Amino acid sequence: MKNEERRIKVPTTGVFDFPSLILEGEGKYVDKTELLYRLAAPKTDSQYFISRPRRFGKSLMLSTLKAMFEGRRELFKGLAIDKLPWEGWKQPTPVYSFTMSKAVGGTYEKFQSALSQLVSDLCAQVGIAYNESVDASINFDDFLVAAAKKSPTQKIVVLIDEYDEPIAKFLEDLPTLKKVRSTLHDFYEKLKVNSGSIRFLMMTGVTKLTKLSVFSGLNHLTDISMFPQYATLLGYTPDELDGALRENVEDLGARNGIDFAAAKKAILSWYDGYRFSPDSEARVCNPVSLGSAFKTGKLMGYWEMTGRASLIINRIEKAGKMPADLENVPADAFALDVCDAETLPMESLLYQGGYLTIKDVKRGDPTTDETDKYVLAPPNLEVREALKRGYLSQVMGLKEGAFDTVVDRAKQLIAAGDIAEVVETMLFSLYAQIPPDWRIKDEAEAKRYFQLFFAMLGANPAPEFPSARGYADAVVERPSAVYVFEFKYDESSEAAIKQIRERGYADKWIGGERPVTLVGINFNPQKRNIDMPVIEPL
Repeated sequence: MKNEERRIKVPTTGVFDFPSLILEGEGKYVDKTELLYRLAAPKTDSQYFISRPRRFGKSLMLSTLKAMFEGRRELFKGLAIDKLPWEGWKQPTPVYSFTMSKAVGGTYEKFQSALSQLVSDLCAQVGIAYNESVDASINFDDFLVAAAKKSPTQKIVVLIDEYDEPIAKFLEDLPTLKKVRSTLHDFYEKLKVNSGSIRFLMMTGVTKLTKLSVFSGLNHLTDISMFPQYATLLGYTPDELDGALRENVEDLGARNGIDFAAAKKAILSWYDGYRFSPDSEARVCNPVSLGSAFKTGKLMGYWEMTGRASLIINRIEKAGKMPADLENVPADAFALDVCDAETLPMESLLYQGGYLTIKDVKRGDPTTDETDKYVLAPPNLEVREALKRGYLSQVMGLKEGAFDTVVDRAKQLIAAGDIAEVVETMLFSLYAQIPPDWRIKDEAEAKRYFQLFFAMLGANPAPEFPSARGYADAVVERPSAVYVFEFKYDESSEAAIKQIRERGYADKWIGGERPVTLVGINFNPQKRNIDMPVIEPL
């Protein structure tokens, strides 16, 4: 029976207003209120910042906090906070919530106008006039003062979504970016000036591209982005798949002819893997992607459709080369904490944009001032597919529809044990698509394209595969066949095959049931493409 017919509620994919979600009763809210209570309970430090990738539930979290502080207890029946001594049940606090996406403009002047309108609307909420003779930051200060005076407790709550949205428009226009950044610094600084009258502040964003300037006016905020106790505040955990989302997992499995265990395993492979704290092993699924899968019954890429950070793909394109091995990207704590808008370091962009997450942590030595080092990698299959599609559609200018046909054909050939057409025709065609101003200067660079292309073709080769006398450049194993690859640069395909045999890269499969095929490939820098590969049985 279809999901809709069974009336199984699914996590929201489009409604991020908590009251509407609860009152309309169409979507499922996975209870995060115990964590929110812990975050917002009265304490000295109650002014926060958190960054997460797009489409990760930040807006819904702010809406839930708003309803909590407004004391709308009827919305929380059956949720964890309903049984807790939350202050809002006895003494609501006025909440002022807004998104900085309303302060976006294509020019500095339009940005200023949009910001003024946003502040004017806030001033109207507390019954004061907007003073056109002074800038928006001074009016924002007047608003904060008036709002606190109007409050029964002389305190207010401020919730700001997408703090970085006005800046994202100007990352390719540094002169304008600096002016926007300076204006926002003065604007946000008023929150610090009035911090004594702010009971609770939460600011969210995707990146910390401007921390060194904008955040210098907000150094009183506690950045909880990597706090282990809030690693699961946004996103869904494997335990929640077993609990609140179990019927959704069972339904998806039934619609695909698999049991609960198989459905959960597939879901985790597609959407799990985001690790937001180096001090916690907790990992979460992308909530909007998971909700979309439950809604459609199909495991596929959803986040890329609405969450793609085009800035990242554009940055790769401007770099004029492939990034290094995306499965093992080195980074330190500072690189993940702040991303300088002037240089746009790749690892920071990929991490903050959600394309990479923490894979491993190598602890430093505090006695020698050695800092922790991180290893980053794509969190899941959905993001790996998103990266491939990004290269295809934007960097290399390939049409996805036509490429999908090539992928389907390649998968059939590889499964059937026919590698010749894949490497002789398809691989050659893909190398021919590399932009002419991109330099492939050495074997490592040429091999990176090979790894990406074969992953795109559905082969997902294992790189640097070990043997007794060295490492094969790549191995593709299938139930019916094994393919061992060696790659050369400005030599010959024959030399590549010779190295496979001399160093015994394929010896471990001798005598096995699966046929083994050796493939030697040489990249010819004069032709800017591969020579005819040599393909031989073991």
